[in-house]
Amino acid sequence: MAIVVRCECGNQFQTRDENAGRRGRCPVCQRELIVPAAQVASEAVLTEFHDPRPTETSGKAIASLILGLCSFVFCLLTGVPAVILGIMGLSDINNPKKRLTGSGMAITGISLGSITSFLFVPAILIALLLPAVQAAREAARRAQCTNNLKRIALGLFNYQTSQGTLPPAAKCDADGKPLLSWRVLILPYIEEQSLYQQFHLDEPWDSPHNKPLAAKMPTVFACPSDPMAVNVTTTTYQVVVDPRSMFTGQPSGVSLRSVIDGTSSTLMVTEAAMAVPWSKPEDLSLASRDPLLGMASKHPGGFNIVMADGSVRFFRSMDAQSAQTLRALVTRNGRESVTAP
Repeated sequence: MAIVVRCECGNQFQTRDENAGRRGRCPVCQRELIVPAAQVASEAVLTEFHDPRPTETSGKAIASLILGLCSFVFCLLTGVPAVILGIMGLSDINNPKKRLTGSGMAITGISLGSITSFLFVPAILIALLLPAVQAAREAARRAQCTNNLKRIALGLFNYQTSQGTLPPAAKCDADGKPLLSWRVLILPYIEEQSLYQQFHLDEPWDSPHNKPLAAKMPTVFACPSDPMAVNVTTTTYQVVVDPRSMFTGQPSGVSLRSVIDGTSSTLMVTEAAMAVPWSKPEDLSLASRDPLLGMASKHPGGFNIVMADGSVRFFRSMDAQSAQTLRALVTRNGRESVTAP
């Protein structure tokens, strides 16, 4: 004969009648109990009557689902915990002793957490690499700007070789009225002869004939770091106009032989903060304002200057000491003792 035993956990099982009054353990929850001498069954063989239906949902599965949904906002912060809790929840659900449900929630939480975590890793890599990429791009743009200025300097030197002096800051009419910029005058010496021949040199830059030519600005006059440098008609490459500088403002140009301070210590061309129409005779002027306030660029940390020997230097700061140095570099015959940056 067999005795039917019911445990507090709800599990039922049978045991032999000779075990009546003895201590035993529930095969499901392992709780210790005493076999009663009642509820005799008709079978003598031990049989378990365990109800396999789960009784509650796994809390870890629920938490995994919630964290997985939150991972779309918080990414790795909740994505990884969602995966961990989901795996732990599936482990509990697959344990028959715990009788838990929620495998779908756990799997969904694991999936969402995995997706957002894998998406977050490339985002981190991009965020880490972006500054380096931007720095590399700016270095390339600054190198191109340097090449532009070297080409401009070469054009100025070729002009002197041909004409005996550097070009004047502006080509003027018979009354001394400025008509066209020095940038137009050096066009034949920077491989832009055809464009030069289209200008009417006896007309101002904004005459009905000359003004449309501003749209044909050579790329050598465009700083690549300037976001407005593409398909525009303005340039930031300018000279300083003053009787003491390399461009005196007179109808005739200056010879390099008149540079008493030395060509390596005298500024010839600079980048300026404010762009001007490239064919317009407009540049920085010591007479109207301190040109140091106008010297700047879109390059981080400073701006390029071209010395009278053709070298391009990067001027990094504008404190009181560097401003004094720059003022000395502007003059060609100030006899200052100064070292270019």
